[in-house]
Amino acid sequence: MKIGLRTKMVGTMLVAIVISGAISAVAARQTMATDLNKLAAQQVTSASTGFAGYWDTKKDQVQLLVTQSAINESVRRALVAHNGKALEDALSGIERQGGLSFLTVVDVKGRVLARANAGPPGALLRSPYVARALSGETVTTAARVPHDELEPEQLVPQIEATTSGREGVVDGLGLIAAAPVSDQNERTIGAVYGGLLMNHYYDVVDQAAHALGGKAAILFGNEVISSSISRQDGTRLVDEMTPPAIAVVKRPYEGVDNEGGLDYLVRVEPVLNDQNDVIAQRWFGVPLSAFAEVQRHTLGSLLLWGLVGIAIAALIALPVVERVCRQIGARSRQVRASAKELSVVIVGSEVSGDHIAQTREAVERQGDLLMRAATGAHAPSSNGASGNGHAVATQPAASEAILAASALNAEILSDIVVIDTLATEMASRTKQAVARVGELNEVAAGLDELVTGAK
Repeated sequence: MKIGLRTKMVGTMLVAIVISGAISAVAARQTMATDLNKLAAQQVTSASTGFAGYWDTKKDQVQLLVTQSAINESVRRALVAHNGKALEDALSGIERQGGLSFLTVVDVKGRVLARANAGPPGALLRSPYVARALSGETVTTAARVPHDELEPEQLVPQIEATTSGREGVVDGLGLIAAAPVSDQNERTIGAVYGGLLMNHYYDVVDQAAHALGGKAAILFGNEVISSSISRQDGTRLVDEMTPPAIAVVKRPYEGVDNEGGLDYLVRVEPVLNDQNDVIAQRWFGVPLSAFAEVQRHTLGSLLLWGLVGIAIAALIALPVVERVCRQIGARSRQVRASAKELSVVIVGSEVSGDHIAQTREAVERQGDLLMRAATGAHAPSSNGASGNGHAVATQPAASEAILAASALNAEILSDIVVIDTLATEMASRTKQAVARVGELNEVAAGLDELVTGAK
């Protein structure tokens, strides 16, 4: 079955629109994916910088609290008097108000005089940061806090984890500060050492995640020690091993990481101590599903509006196609009517009527003349006195009739020649006209077939 012009035009138009829409959708998706990836990378990088800002702010708070403790008059007097109870009370108040994990005062030899957590005094605190503080330097840094320092501070439970495969004694990660304590003569008489233990401490990661719109985590010793990431059961993701590629990063890393059953676009930055040694990592990520949802929503909107565009284009084009097809159909009918009229003219046409009528009249006249000639030659005498006398009288009239008939015969022969010539020419023209009628009918049939698709 052949397809009509109307169907071809509408089908071609719709196919062209669909192909154009498909190409546009693919191009839009590709462009959108590229742009979203760039946007996601920028967002994660910016958010990671923000996370580092929260981290540094918290470190500055630790430094400020420790420094203020070192210049606190009550702490100084208690240190000079070696009053452990007064030191413990003062340190405990500062620790609670500042939200520190531990706060300790040592004498000039590094022996513990008092702890805010009421831990045992008298032990020698061998921290290199305390030694630097006793030399007159104020220190603040992220640091690995040894297990033997955490135990007397009663912080071991905070670093305990359920990480599978974790064995042996585990250290903690802290933001620590140490500051010298001076007497009135500006001589160092001891030091204050305190800090914030980051294991299972969620204030920094929760603040960063809430403000920056992603998820934050702290990685230490190839495990997650603090995070705002949720597991599929809704619990906080912590004490889980991290991929080796992330756990050992020594420079910023960007990529995809799966945590808690979700894929995240992440940026992992190394945490350095004051000696520029890598001791931990800060992790910040944005779920890839968020960007995929934006892409699906945008692509869905493009497809929806594309369909609306196809519908509008069809509503506009269909009347145009219908009008064109009707015009072609009307032309086809006109061609058929012209062919029919031409065929009627051909069938009803004759050789020139004037020549035929003149020839018929000439033949009739010739017959009358011949009849008169014949009648005049054999007519009887009318006076009875002399028959020869009447015959002699009519003889000239017969001769004249014969001469006139002969002249008419020549005219008749001339007309017959003309009629024959006209008949031959008319036959040729008729043949050409018949061929033309056939061509017109073929054109009309072709137009009809073009429009309807049917012969």
